[in-house]
Amino acid sequence: MYLFLGGAALLAAIIGLFWLKDRLRSPLLARIAYSGLTARLAVVGAALSALGLLLILVELVGRVLA
Repeated sequence: MYLFLGGAALLAAIIGLFWLKDRLRSPLLARIAYSGLTARLAVVGAALSALGLLLILVELVGRVLA
């Protein structure tokens, strides 16, 4: 559960960064938003969310079958 929430929070922060970049029209935020680090963090956030969701589903299936 914590993996899913952590990944979702990371993705929400990145989406918020892009929204804030457009809202403020800041060149600094644009540079940060389009950096390689942000892309890597987005991939990590998506992987954490997928792994967390998979673990939640495995736990639910285990409860149903037990």
